[in-house]
Amino acid sequence: MDQVGLTARARRHWLFGLVLVAALVLRILTALAFRPIMWFGGDSASYLATGLRLIPDPARVGGYGFMLWILRPLHSFALVAAAQHLMGLAMGVLIYLLARRFGLPAWAATLATVPVLFDAYELQLESDALPDVPFAFLVVLALYLLLRSPGERRPARTTAAAFLLGVSVLLWPVGLVLLGVLLAVLLIALLIRRAGLVTVLAALLAGALPVAAYSAWFSIHRHQFSLTRSDGVYLWSRTMSFADCAVIRPPAAERPLCPPPGPRIAASLYIWNANSPVLAMPSGRFSARTNHLALRFALRAIAAQPGGYAAAVGHDFALSFFWDRPVHPDAAIVDRYQFADAATAWVPPTLWTPGGGTLAGDQAAYNNGRPAPTRVVQPYASWLVTYQRYVYLRGTLLGVILLAGLAGMVIRRRVSGPGLPWAFAVTILLVPPLVADFDLRYLVPAVPVACLAAALAFAPGAGQRRWTTSPAATATAEPEDTRTSSLPSESTPAAGPESA
Repeated sequence: MDQVGLTARARRHWLFGLVLVAALVLRILTALAFRPIMWFGGDSASYLATGLRLIPDPARVGGYGFMLWILRPLHSFALVAAAQHLMGLAMGVLIYLLARRFGLPAWAATLATVPVLFDAYELQLESDALPDVPFAFLVVLALYLLLRSPGERRPARTTAAAFLLGVSVLLWPVGLVLLGVLLAVLLIALLIRRAGLVTVLAALLAGALPVAAYSAWFSIHRHQFSLTRSDGVYLWSRTMSFADCAVIRPPAAERPLCPPPGPRIAASLYIWNANSPVLAMPSGRFSARTNHLALRFALRAIAAQPGGYAAAVGHDFALSFFWDRPVHPDAAIVDRYQFADAATAWVPPTLWTPGGGTLAGDQAAYNNGRPAPTRVVQPYASWLVTYQRYVYLRGTLLGVILLAGLAGMVIRRRVSGPGLPWAFAVTILLVPPLVADFDLRYLVPAVPVACLAAALAFAPGAGQRRWTTSPAATATAEPEDTRTSSLPSESTPAAGPESA
């Protein structure tokens, strides 16, 4: 591209360029303030152990550990945090590019990126040794591949997107439901002859490959072809907020899993509480037997008390849309998302980690022999603490964004384009309350896809692919003819500008 072309492009995107620079400055300040990375207690310790020894933790899927393993030759947690900050910026860029591609003006496309680029809790999670931001990045990248050329047959991009969603499952199992949503869309498209059978099968295989590979690796170490040995335990914890064993009448083997006496606490706390029934199980909290019994108990409880289950899920789902951030599951967990508590040691450095290490030892092994507790550096840290107090996306505004996307689809009678990201956003918010509990960190990955859905719902070209058949027209003017199509359409415009 010649200099004239670059200058013209810079003029078209100057507003987003300024916003992107401001977002970059914020991330540099965050990296300077909290060095080398922030730690989220036992979760971060588990992922680090997996990254060092490639041994799975039965309690949580360890794909983030593989990311740490890939970056291990750099011997720097600061570079891990930097990579996650770049993912945050990249999500903003991808949203902007898609919004512009669908016809939104620069100011509107830029506005759609603001909640991702400037939300204080997005910045905080980018700084944490947690998989949430890499997960969100993979989801946004998959959507970019799927939506970049609506109305055209792009089986390679569909397959690549399915693979990315399969990898996202290894970071957070909610990705498995997102992959299911995509495959359902492809099957519907197949039925209405807008997708080919080969495309659907390729997407299915591409999405299943990472999941199957991880399950095989887990089986080698834990003798069970699965992602974890905790899915039953988490679903059991969901039922603890309403389960009544007088109604459920569990068999003798499951009776020890009944809720302990006393006031009910947040569902997920029943897993980690010192008085947890699963902690007292003879085979251990995350053994295959405990997980199996917990799953049976949970399914029995949901079948016996469907109203209680629905009420518990509805209550926790509603927490996503509170104006003030709810204190849930408890104050100690909520504090972990605050820059003001960045240097707090949520678990002791002597904590034993999977494979026989300790947290402090694992940090030193990864960080070139140097200890790596979070250091708070002033004055940058105090700036970020103040920033976080005021600049974040409130849950109510997230609900408004989702409703705006839904309203746009209804009013314009267009689902293709915004429909898939909107479904992804709702799925990300709904699945945790369905299978475990609400947590504030689960809101953050939903924000980029919710913003993308709202932007595409009101874009002039949402659900359409602009193209022209006249060579003269393509040489002298912007393509204006449109053609409506579903996402995985099999038919490709012969003279479309993306056909080459």
